[in-house]
Amino acid sequence: MTSDLAAPAEVSPDRAAPDLTAAGVQYLPVDPAVKSARIAVIGCGGISAWHLAAYKEAGYSVVALCDIVRDRAVERQQEFFPAADVYTDHLEMLARDDIDVVDIATHVDVRPDLVRAALDHGKNVLSQKPFVREISEGRSLVEYAKANDRTLAVNQNGRWTPHFAYLLSAIRSGLIGDVLSADFWVYWPHDEVVADNAIFSTMQELILFDYGIHWFDMVAQVFSGKEATEVTARTKSVSNSVISVPTNAYALIEFPDAQASVTFRGSSHLQEWAGYRVEGTKGVLYNSSDEYLGSSSVNLFTDRGTETVDLQGSWFANGMHGSMGVLLRSLEEGTVPSNEAGTALAGLQLCYAALQSDRLRSSVDPRTVNSADR
Repeated sequence: MTSDLAAPAEVSPDRAAPDLTAAGVQYLPVDPAVKSARIAVIGCGGISAWHLAAYKEAGYSVVALCDIVRDRAVERQQEFFPAADVYTDHLEMLARDDIDVVDIATHVDVRPDLVRAALDHGKNVLSQKPFVREISEGRSLVEYAKANDRTLAVNQNGRWTPHFAYLLSAIRSGLIGDVLSADFWVYWPHDEVVADNAIFSTMQELILFDYGIHWFDMVAQVFSGKEATEVTARTKSVSNSVISVPTNAYALIEFPDAQASVTFRGSSHLQEWAGYRVEGTKGVLYNSSDEYLGSSSVNLFTDRGTETVDLQGSWFANGMHGSMGVLLRSLEEGTVPSNEAGTALAGLQLCYAALQSDRLRSSVDPRTVNSADR
């Protein structure tokens, strides 16, 4: 039996402001009018705690938790949703006819089969990021969701981080006009953060892929509707890093009439710094912070002068709430959420082009890229 919440029919942007003033930009997560959707979660590892904390705070209903390690699911159940049922077999859980949305928070390598299984059982799906390892597989999953008349969205939670959410909403509302350039930077001690993790501390793709995917997705969203033509990227190990894999990286991204850059300095032990500067034909949005996850304000420069807007929320709380909230709202309204899975592919192509560029030591056309290797 399928869920009552059907696949949507048309794209619904995240509630852009009706007026073109800095204070009028709507950037906070949206909720459905009625919070009746029943959510299940597959994968109860570390990141799931952020998902569940946000859902609990938002007043959403999580009815089932599944993990191959039962103790992990039980721990999440007891901490966040004591009434939720616990499973170790995802197919047993998916056989229930009272689940509307499945949040799949597993590792990317096993996630596609789980997405297909959930769609086969008539469920709408929120996939953890990064969506897929291969662009062709991502397109296949998007078509599979359409064929099953279900919604497939991606938890690109960075889009709802307050300073990023404000940026995207401001651009969509026309506040700064046509975007001409976008520059992002992060200085932070990522090597120390992952030093005790055997997987991340040895991952060659650590900075550009596992961490950088948020910023490549932001570039793709900032320039939505424009195709990048060239990506040049390099990674480097530095002497003060406490892990063996490269922690410094940059990527330069060319569009037909615009440019973007991202800079990552993942072994900055003495001072954190993060921000962006996005320039359009009508104004500039600037954000800078001494915390690597971002600032609590945004500055707007136009011919009318300078405005500073104070922001509410945080990366994880807003990000997880926003990713699920926009999906639930779209199901309620019969529209397509702004994080529909197809919208994640452009950012992934930029990311994979950057990985290829670094490996080949040459520029890469992202339109020709299918994965990190080819």
